[in-house]
Amino acid sequence: MSHAPDLPMPHAGDILGGRYILRERIGAGGMGRVFRARDEVLARDVAIKIFHLDGGDDPAPIRRLAEARALAALDHPSLVTLYDARLGASDHVYLVMELIEGPSLRRRIEDGPIPVAEVAGFVRDLAGALATVHEAGIVHRDVKPSNVLLRPVRGREVPFEAVLADFGVAHLIDATRLTTPGTVIGTAAYLAPEQVRGEPPRAESDVYALGLLAIEALTRLSPFGAGTLQESVLARLARQPEVPADLGYEWR
Repeated sequence: MSHAPDLPMPHAGDILGGRYILRERIGAGGMGRVFRARDEVLARDVAIKIFHLDGGDDPAPIRRLAEARALAALDHPSLVTLYDARLGASDHVYLVMELIEGPSLRRRIEDGPIPVAEVAGFVRDLAGALATVHEAGIVHRDVKPSNVLLRPVRGREVPFEAVLADFGVAHLIDATRLTTPGTVIGTAAYLAPEQVRGEPPRAESDVYALGLLAIEALTRLSPFGAGTLQESVLARLARQPEVPADLGYEWR
């Protein structure tokens, strides 16, 4: 798949696909940008993930297709719903997804302590989402607070439900690897030991990352303590993450 190399990244006010009006940028990462947009055909707000363009020899087009198919095949209230995709066009490549109005878990952690019952609800939501993902033969590979969005809800003990987003580095279990063997994909602070060693990802890697996420949501601290990023990554090869004793047996 090839694209025009000088095609600029869209900005707020631009229209994609003749129907999606970009309103504001709400996220950005190494693979692209995320915008709030208005679907003029169905008269609803959506989130659009627009990918950076790349050369034809790069595996990213295959990875984008894997992301779209993975999202389309999954159905769970704690997984972002995919509405539309444009992957093979000669212009912009993007996914159109459900817009989650609440903040990310990263922002929620930064704003202040989170009640234990609220964290328990988040973990329950995400565990259910990951069970659906793993049953479909997919490993998310990047479970972290910034990839968890909080959807406001009514009629529950907690004000939000957690929604897992961003399958940009998802890996199909037993599928052909899209990266060079030994390459580490994922956010370093949440990698499982086998990922640090460059081994193929597996469902347990996501469960490990969910555990680290839970500790951070409860304590607002990195489970492996202070130190450089390299020290943090290497530490998980030598010891288990630190779970504060005052959290109690059930959390441990």
